[in-house]
Amino acid sequence: MYKGKSFRIRFFAICVLLASLCAGMLSARAETDKTWQSGTLIQVKAHEVTSADNVVSKQYEITVQVGNKIYLGSYTAKDGEPELEYYVGMARMVLIDGDTLTFNDLLGRAHSMRITSTRNATEAQS
Repeated sequence: MYKGKSFRIRFFAICVLLASLCAGMLSARAETDKTWQSGTLIQVKAHEVTSADNVVSKQYEITVQVGNKIYLGSYTAKDGEPELEYYVGMARMVLIDGDTLTFNDLLGRAHSMRITSTRNATEAQS
């Protein structure tokens, strides 16, 4: 009877080990789907927006090319954030996650914007 109990404990431990290994592989797979990539800011259009409490902020329409895709998004800058007009033509690290594009500014701070449309890049732009 002692031998049977020992076998069950080892079997349970091996099952737990295999389950955690499988879970680790799945989470690693999910993380590799969301990798930072190099993207180029093609165009930035700035607009001033006034909020309900009369605070004026800059809102940007940003066009970013990542590989063979072009993403158009809108981003509202907060006080003290960089002027994105100066980023046109620069390669920045971007992370695309669903309908959100996250990019790093020159200081390495991450900023997220909502993607409003996506299209394939033409041969002339590639």
